[in-house]
Amino acid sequence: MKVLRQSDLEIGDILIFENQDFNYVKLLDELRKDYFEEDPKKRMHAAFYLLLYMIPWFDPGKEGKDYKNIYHAAIWGNVNIYRGENREPKNEHRIVQAGTHGIGQAALEATLEGEGVKNIYVYRKTTRSVDFEDKVNNAIWAFYDDASLPYSYETAWLLAVICSMRYTDGALREMLEKHLGEWGASKMIEIILSLINQYNDDHQDKMIACSTLVAMIYKNAGFELDILPMETNPVLSLPNELKLSTDFFHQTFTASVPLKPLQVKETVVTPRQLAESPDVELVGILPHVHS
Repeated sequence: MKVLRQSDLEIGDILIFENQDFNYVKLLDELRKDYFEEDPKKRMHAAFYLLLYMIPWFDPGKEGKDYKNIYHAAIWGNVNIYRGENREPKNEHRIVQAGTHGIGQAALEATLEGEGVKNIYVYRKTTRSVDFEDKVNNAIWAFYDDASLPYSYETAWLLAVICSMRYTDGALREMLEKHLGEWGASKMIEIILSLINQYNDDHQDKMIACSTLVAMIYKNAGFELDILPMETNPVLSLPNELKLSTDFFHQTFTASVPLKPLQVKETVVTPRQLAESPDVELVGILPHVHS
Protein backbone atom coordinates (compact mmCIF):
# COMPACT_ATOMS: atom_id res chain seq x y z
CA MET A 1 0.00 0.00 0.00
CA LYS A 2 1.36 3.41 -0.95
CA VAL A 3 2.52 5.58 1.94
CA LEU A 4 1.21 9.11 1.37
CA ARG A 5 2.32 12.59 2.32
CA GLN A 6 0.13 15.61 2.95
CA SER A 7 0.98 16.89 -0.54
CA ASP A 8 -0.70 13.79 -1.99
CA LEU A 9 -4.10 14.65 -0.49
CA GLU A 10 -6.88 16.29 -2.50
CA ILE A 11 -9.97 18.21 -1.41
CA GLY A 12 -12.78 15.75 -0.72
CA ASP A 13 -10.54 12.80 0.16
CA ILE A 14 -12.20 10.61 2.80
CA LEU A 15 -9.96 9.79 5.75
CA ILE A 16 -10.71 6.52 7.53
CA PHE A 17 -9.04 6.14 10.94
CA GLU A 18 -7.77 2.90 12.46
CA ASN A 19 -7.48 2.90 16.25
CA GLN A 20 -4.76 1.34 18.35
CA ASP A 21 -5.55 -2.07 19.84
CA PHE A 22 -8.06 -2.15 22.68
CA ASN A 23 -6.36 -1.74 26.05
CA TYR A 24 -8.26 -3.00 29.08
CA VAL A 25 -5.94 -1.10 31.44
CA LYS A 26 -6.72 2.09 29.54
CA LEU A 27 -10.44 1.44 30.03
CA LEU A 28 -9.87 1.08 33.78
CA ASP A 29 -7.96 4.36 33.79
CA GLU A 30 -10.91 6.06 32.10
CA LEU A 31 -13.27 4.56 34.69
CA ARG A 32 -11.10 6.06 37.44
CA LYS A 33 -11.42 9.48 35.79
CA ASP A 34 -15.19 9.10 35.85
CA TYR A 35 -15.12 8.06 39.51
CA PHE A 36 -13.32 11.24 40.55
CA GLU A 37 -15.28 13.53 38.21
CA GLU A 38 -17.54 15.77 40.31
CA ASP A 39 -19.88 16.76 37.48
CA PRO A 40 -22.09 13.75 36.61
CA LYS A 41 -22.61 15.11 33.08
CA LYS A 42 -18.88 14.84 32.41
CA ARG A 43 -18.55 11.21 33.51
CA MET A 44 -18.16 9.99 29.95
CA HIS A 45 -14.48 9.07 29.71
CA ALA A 46 -14.93 5.31 29.85
CA ALA A 47 -18.10 5.37 27.74
CA PHE A 48 -16.45 7.34 24.96
CA TYR A 49 -13.33 5.15 25.01
CA LEU A 50 -15.52 2.06 24.74
CA LEU A 51 -17.67 3.66 22.03
CA LEU A 52 -14.60 4.00 19.79
CA TYR A 53 -14.33 0.21 19.85
CA MET A 54 -18.03 -0.66 19.76
CA ILE A 55 -18.22 0.57 16.15
CA PRO A 56 -15.34 -1.57 14.81
CA TRP A 57 -16.29 -4.58 16.94
CA PHE A 58 -19.83 -4.53 15.59
CA ASP A 59 -18.65 -3.72 12.06
CA PRO A 60 -15.63 -5.95 11.55
CA GLY A 61 -15.51 -6.02 7.75
CA LYS A 62 -13.87 -8.80 5.77
CA GLU A 63 -10.20 -8.45 6.69
CA GLY A 64 -10.04 -11.69 8.71
CA LYS A 65 -6.63 -11.90 10.36
CA ASP A 66 -5.88 -8.42 9.00
CA TYR A 67 -8.79 -6.96 11.02
CA LYS A 68 -8.62 -3.22 11.59
CA ASN A 69 -10.22 -1.14 14.34
CA ILE A 70 -11.95 1.25 11.93
CA TYR A 71 -13.62 3.79 14.21
CA HIS A 72 -13.57 7.30 12.75
CA ALA A 73 -13.99 9.17 9.47
CA ALA A 74 -13.09 12.68 8.37
CA ILE A 75 -12.68 14.67 5.16
CA TRP A 76 -9.84 16.72 3.71
CA GLY A 77 -10.90 20.32 3.14
CA ASN A 78 -9.71 23.92 2.97
CA VAL A 79 -11.12 25.95 5.86
CA ASN A 80 -10.51 29.04 7.95
CA ILE A 81 -8.31 27.91 10.83
CA TYR A 82 -9.21 31.09 12.74
CA ARG A 83 -12.96 30.47 12.70
CA GLY A 84 -14.63 32.31 15.55
CA GLU A 85 -11.56 34.41 16.33
CA ASN A 86 -11.33 38.16 15.93
CA ARG A 87 -8.56 38.08 13.35
CA GLU A 88 -8.03 37.96 9.61
CA PRO A 89 -9.31 34.64 8.17
CA LYS A 90 -6.64 32.17 7.11
CA ASN A 91 -7.64 29.23 4.94
CA GLU A 92 -5.51 26.10 5.07
CA HIS A 93 -5.86 22.45 4.06
CA ARG A 94 -6.92 20.55 7.15
CA ILE A 95 -8.70 17.48 8.45
CA VAL A 96 -12.34 18.47 8.95
CA GLN A 97 -14.16 16.22 11.38
CA ALA A 98 -16.93 15.85 13.92
CA GLY A 99 -15.70 15.27 17.45
CA THR A 100 -16.85 15.70 21.00
CA HIS A 101 -16.60 19.49 20.71
CA GLY A 102 -18.57 19.71 17.47
CA ILE A 103 -17.22 20.20 13.96
CA GLY A 104 -13.61 21.29 13.86
CA GLN A 105 -10.35 21.10 11.96
CA ALA A 106 -7.00 19.57 12.77
CA ALA A 107 -3.51 19.60 11.31
CA LEU A 108 -2.51 16.31 9.72
CA GLU A 109 0.89 15.99 11.38
CA ALA A 110 -0.44 16.57 14.89
CA THR A 111 -3.28 14.11 14.26
CA LEU A 112 -0.88 11.37 13.15
CA GLU A 113 0.99 11.79 16.43
CA GLY A 114 -2.19 11.17 18.45
CA GLU A 115 -2.22 8.13 20.72
CA GLY A 116 -5.48 6.82 19.27
CA VAL A 117 -4.36 6.88 15.62
CA LYS A 118 -2.71 3.75 14.29
CA ASN A 119 -3.19 4.52 10.59
CA ILE A 120 -5.32 6.76 8.39
CA TYR A 121 -6.52 5.22 5.12
CA VAL A 122 -7.22 7.65 2.29
CA TYR A 123 -10.17 7.00 -0.04
CA ARG A 124 -10.90 9.07 -3.14
CA LYS A 125 -13.97 9.34 -5.33
CA THR A 126 -13.31 7.40 -8.53
CA THR A 127 -15.15 9.82 -10.83
CA ARG A 128 -14.78 13.54 -10.21
CA SER A 129 -16.30 16.38 -12.21
CA VAL A 130 -14.30 19.55 -12.89
CA ASP A 131 -16.20 21.35 -10.11
CA PHE A 132 -16.00 18.44 -7.64
CA GLU A 133 -13.55 20.07 -5.24
CA ASP A 134 -15.37 23.41 -5.24
CA LYS A 135 -18.76 21.82 -4.57
CA VAL A 136 -17.42 19.54 -1.84
CA ASN A 137 -15.53 22.35 -0.13
CA ASN A 138 -18.63 24.58 -0.22
CA ALA A 139 -20.56 21.75 1.47
CA ILE A 140 -17.76 21.46 4.05
CA TRP A 141 -17.97 25.20 4.79
CA ALA A 142 -21.74 25.01 5.26
CA PHE A 143 -21.19 22.68 8.23
CA TYR A 144 -17.84 23.97 9.47
CA ASP A 145 -18.78 27.65 9.51
CA ASP A 146 -21.67 26.98 11.90
CA ALA A 147 -19.77 26.58 15.17
CA SER A 148 -23.03 25.94 17.04
CA LEU A 149 -23.58 22.48 15.55
CA PRO A 150 -23.10 19.94 18.36
CA TYR A 151 -21.67 16.45 18.20
CA SER A 152 -24.42 13.86 18.59
CA TYR A 153 -23.49 11.10 21.02
CA GLU A 154 -26.88 9.57 20.26
CA THR A 155 -25.95 9.23 16.59
CA ALA A 156 -22.58 7.75 17.49
CA TRP A 157 -24.22 5.04 19.60
CA LEU A 158 -26.78 4.58 16.85
CA LEU A 159 -23.93 3.74 14.48
CA ALA A 160 -22.88 0.92 16.77
CA VAL A 161 -26.44 -0.45 16.66
CA ILE A 162 -26.56 -0.15 12.85
CA CYS A 163 -23.21 -1.95 12.65
CA SER A 164 -24.62 -4.99 14.38
CA MET A 165 -27.87 -4.98 12.39
CA ARG A 166 -26.05 -4.87 9.05
CA TYR A 167 -24.96 -8.48 9.19
CA THR A 168 -26.83 -11.76 9.26
CA ASP A 169 -24.81 -12.83 12.29
CA GLY A 170 -24.84 -9.50 14.07
CA ALA A 171 -25.94 -9.84 17.68
CA LEU A 172 -28.94 -7.53 17.39
CA ARG A 173 -30.01 -9.05 14.10
CA GLU A 174 -29.87 -12.50 15.66
CA MET A 175 -32.23 -11.30 18.40
CA LEU A 176 -34.64 -9.94 15.80
CA GLU A 177 -34.51 -13.20 13.84
CA LYS A 178 -35.34 -15.24 16.94
CA HIS A 179 -38.36 -13.06 17.56
CA LEU A 180 -39.50 -12.28 14.00
CA GLY A 181 -37.87 -14.83 11.76
CA GLU A 182 -35.36 -14.11 9.01
CA TRP A 183 -37.73 -12.28 6.70
CA GLY A 184 -39.28 -10.27 9.53
CA ALA A 185 -35.85 -9.25 10.85
CA SER A 186 -34.77 -8.02 7.43
CA LYS A 187 -37.98 -6.03 6.96
CA MET A 188 -37.64 -4.51 10.44
CA ILE A 189 -34.05 -3.47 9.69
CA GLU A 190 -35.10 -2.00 6.36
CA ILE A 191 -37.82 0.04 8.10
CA ILE A 192 -35.43 1.21 10.83
CA LEU A 193 -32.79 2.33 8.33
CA SER A 194 -35.36 4.09 6.17
CA LEU A 195 -36.81 5.96 9.15
CA ILE A 196 -33.36 6.96 10.39
CA ASN A 197 -32.34 8.35 7.02
CA GLN A 198 -35.68 10.04 6.45
CA TYR A 199 -35.26 11.83 9.77
CA ASN A 200 -31.68 12.69 8.90
CA ASP A 201 -32.69 14.37 5.64
CA ASP A 202 -34.74 16.91 7.62
CA HIS A 203 -32.55 17.18 10.73
CA GLN A 204 -28.93 17.04 9.60
CA ASP A 205 -27.87 19.49 12.29
CA LYS A 206 -29.03 17.04 14.96
CA MET A 207 -27.25 13.99 13.51
CA ILE A 208 -23.62 15.12 13.51
CA ALA A 209 -21.16 12.29 14.08
CA CYS A 210 -17.92 11.51 12.28
CA SER A 211 -19.00 9.39 9.31
CA THR A 212 -22.48 10.90 9.04
CA LEU A 213 -20.86 14.31 8.55
CA VAL A 214 -18.74 13.03 5.65
CA ALA A 215 -21.72 11.33 4.01
CA MET A 216 -23.90 14.44 4.39
CA ILE A 217 -21.18 16.66 2.90
CA TYR A 218 -21.01 14.42 -0.17
CA LYS A 219 -24.80 14.31 -0.47
CA ASN A 220 -25.22 18.06 -0.08
CA ALA A 221 -22.50 18.64 -2.69
CA GLY A 222 -24.45 16.52 -5.17
CA PHE A 223 -22.21 13.45 -5.01
CA GLU A 224 -24.13 11.09 -2.72
CA LEU A 225 -22.12 7.93 -2.19
CA ASP A 226 -23.61 4.57 -3.05
CA ILE A 227 -23.75 2.45 0.09
CA LEU A 228 -23.62 -1.29 -0.42
CA PRO A 229 -26.37 -3.61 0.85
CA MET A 230 -25.66 -5.53 4.01
CA GLU A 231 -22.74 -7.90 3.83
CA THR A 232 -23.13 -11.35 5.33
CA ASN A 233 -21.19 -13.60 7.62
CA PRO A 234 -18.32 -11.47 8.91
CA VAL A 235 -16.25 -12.66 11.83
CA LEU A 236 -17.31 -10.60 14.83
CA SER A 237 -14.25 -9.49 16.75
CA LEU A 238 -15.67 -8.75 20.17
CA PRO A 239 -13.37 -9.64 23.09
CA ASN A 240 -14.70 -12.74 24.85
CA GLU A 241 -15.63 -10.87 28.01
CA LEU A 242 -17.76 -8.43 26.02
CA LYS A 243 -19.68 -10.82 23.77
CA LEU A 244 -23.43 -10.22 23.84
CA SER A 245 -25.96 -12.89 24.66
CA THR A 246 -28.60 -13.49 21.99
CA ASP A 247 -30.97 -15.38 24.28
CA PHE A 248 -33.19 -12.44 25.15
CA PHE A 249 -36.08 -13.53 22.90
CA HIS A 250 -37.91 -16.78 22.44
CA GLN A 251 -38.45 -17.91 18.86
CA THR A 252 -42.08 -17.19 18.06
CA PHE A 253 -42.16 -17.98 14.38
CA THR A 254 -39.92 -18.51 11.39
CA ALA A 255 -40.42 -17.44 7.81
CA SER A 256 -39.17 -19.04 4.62
CA VAL A 257 -39.89 -16.08 2.32
CA PRO A 258 -36.83 -15.47 0.07
CA LEU A 259 -34.91 -12.36 1.06
CA LYS A 260 -34.32 -9.55 -1.38
CA PRO A 261 -31.14 -7.44 -1.06
CA LEU A 262 -31.78 -4.19 0.75
CA GLN A 263 -31.21 -1.24 -1.54
CA VAL A 264 -30.71 1.75 0.74
CA LYS A 265 -28.74 4.93 0.14
CA GLU A 266 -27.75 6.19 3.54
CA THR A 267 -26.27 9.28 5.05
CA VAL A 268 -26.28 7.72 8.51
CA VAL A 269 -23.43 5.33 7.80
CA THR A 270 -20.48 3.85 9.62
CA PRO A 271 -16.86 4.71 8.80
CA ARG A 272 -16.38 1.26 7.30
CA GLN A 273 -19.43 1.66 5.07
CA LEU A 274 -17.87 4.81 3.61
CA ALA A 275 -14.73 2.85 2.81
CA GLU A 276 -16.80 0.02 1.28
CA SER A 277 -18.67 2.34 -1.11
CA PRO A 278 -18.07 1.37 -4.76
CA ASP A 279 -17.82 5.10 -5.52
CA VAL A 280 -14.44 5.43 -3.78
CA GLU A 281 -11.07 3.72 -4.00
CA LEU A 282 -8.21 3.31 -1.55
CA VAL A 283 -5.27 5.43 -2.70
CA GLY A 284 -2.86 4.99 0.20
CA ILE A 285 -2.10 5.16 3.89
CA LEU A 286 -0.91 7.81 6.36
CA PRO A 287 0.85 5.91 9.18
CA HIS A 288 1.12 6.90 12.82
CA VAL A 289 4.05 9.19 13.57
CA HIS A 290 5.92 8.54 16.81
CA SER A 291 6.65 11.89 18.40
